[in-house]
Amino acid sequence: MVYFRREIPEGRWGEPLRGTASTTSEPYVLWIFDAQCEPHRAIEVGRASSRTFRAEVGQVWYYAEASAGPPADDCSCRVFSPSTSGTEQEFSDEGGVIYHLD
Repeated sequence: MVYFRREIPEGRWGEPLRGTASTTSEPYVLWIFDAQCEPHRAIEVGRASSRTFRAEVGQVWYYAEASAGPPADDCSCRVFSPSTSGTEQEFSDEGGVIYHLD
């Protein structure tokens, strides 16, 4: 969690953002973690499609194949950050997430 705190400039926490999650083949799920570090299924992206979502700067997230189930304790989670706004983040060769600050 310390890395995530360094990644977000002071005063930017909680800024709204909008994004698109996509997949070229199998279904994917975007998980967003709450303040107690519990994952919640934010959206499901069907086979070979995309969906939009809204979130906030500083929220921790995870995007994976729907068949994988909820993230495990050792998952490679990411954080919605101004530094990665506008940069597509790819997952294997099938899924991707891109977001922009509002």
